Amino acid sequence: MSTRTIAVAVAVLAVVVLAPAAWADWNPGMPYKMHYPQMPNMTSMGLDVLDGPITSPVGGVYQKFLADDFLCTQMGPITDIHVWGSYLNDLRLGEVPLFNVAIFGDVPAGPNGPSHPGDLLWQAYMPARVERPWGPAPENFFDPNIDQIIGPDNFVWQYNFYIPPDKAFVQQAGQVYWLGVKHSNDLNGDGVVDSMDLLMLSEGWAYGWKSSQRHFNDDAVWIDVPFDSGMLSEIIQPVGPWRELVDPRTGNSLDLAFVITPEPATLCLLGAGLAGLVARRIRRK
Repeated sequence: MSTRTIAVAVAVLAVVVLAPAAWADWNPGMPYKMHYPQMPNMTSMGLDVLDGPITSPVGGVYQKFLADDFLCTQMGPITDIHVWGSYLNDLRLGEVPLFNVAIFGDVPAGPNGPSHPGDLLWQAYMPARVERPWGPAPENFFDPNIDQIIGPDNFVWQYNFYIPPDKAFVQQAGQVYWLGVKHSNDLNGDGVVDSMDLLMLSEGWAYGWKSSQRHFNDDAVWIDVPFDSGMLSEIIQPVGPWRELVDPRTGNSLDLAFVITPEPATLCLLGAGLAGLVARRIRRK
C-alpha cells in the first residue's frame, strides 16, 4: 500500500471516528472552549437545583430559570452545549425533554449587587439531541425559592444540545458570558402544556440542574418566571432580580455543571490535521 493511500485512509478514519462522537456526547478529556469543564458533583455534597416548573406545597405552580457564568477561550459559534441534571425522586418521563437555552452578557459585581446575566444575546427552544445516562449519585434536590431541600434523587443524566452554526451565537475570546437553561413546561413533549403535564407536576415531578465540582468566578444565579402554558417557544419574562445560588446546608457558593465544546467541524479539522501529520511522518521513513 502506498504512503498516499495510507494517509488518505488515516484522514478518512479520523473524520469517521471524530464526527459521530462530536454529535453524540461529551466525555472528560475531550476538547472544550471555556475556562474548564464544570463537571457534576457526584458526591453526597452535590445538589440538584430546581430548574423549571414545580407544584407549590401551598397550591399553584411556579418555576425557576438558572444561569451560570463562563469565560470564552475560543472565538466561534456556540454550537455544542452539554449540561447535567437529575429528577426529584427520580421521577423521569420517557420522552426526550425540551429546554429553553440562552446566552446572556455579563453584568459585573458592583455597588448594586453581585454579578448576574445582562442583555439576552441568544435564545432557543429545543430538545436535547442526546440524553445520556451518566451515573448514580445519591443526592438532595434543592428549591431555592423556599431555600430548602425538598427530597432526594439518585441518578444523573447528561443532556447534549447542538445548534446549527448559522443559528448559533458567536462568542468572543476573553469575554464572560452566562449560560441560562430551563426545562420546558411541556413535560411530555407533545407541543402543548395540558392536563397531562399538570398531572405530572401534581405527582411530584421536577427537574434539577446539577451542581458542579469546581467554582468559577461568581456564583450561579436563579430567577422567578411565571408559569404560562401559552409561551413554549420563547424564554418567559423573568420576575424580580437575579439571586445568587448558595448551598442551604453550608452557605457555600454553588456553580452548575456544564461544558461548551468546539463544534464538530473543528474536531474534524483536528482529525484531518492529525492525519496529515501521520502522512508526513510516513513519507520521511
